[in-house]
Amino acid sequence: MDVPIGASAALLQALLEGPSYGLELIERVERRTQGELKLLHGSVYPALRSLERDRLVRSFRGESVPETAGRPRRYYELTANGKEAADNQRKLVSGLFQLVPETSR
Repeated sequence: MDVPIGASAALLQALLEGPSYGLELIERVERRTQGELKLLHGSVYPALRSLERDRLVRSFRGESVPETAGRPRRYYELTANGKEAADNQRKLVSGLFQLVPETSR
């Protein structure tokens, strides 16, 4: 299937569920699209950095976890502008994603 959505758009939709870190976002996108969209690490982290530069997401460090050899994970969350962008995309991707209920403004 040709997927009509890029990594940035998919990540914005996935972040509607709440803050998360890269690997979990990859899994969230795959789960929410029932395997139709599989993001690669090589596209996710550049997309997250770009979304952060565009002020659609912000990142923060979580607590240290054993899975990362004691390093803190970097979490991402939508900004107000990111939430608005994700809501605006909703109609475009609604056939692909099992979307969370619309958010209030």
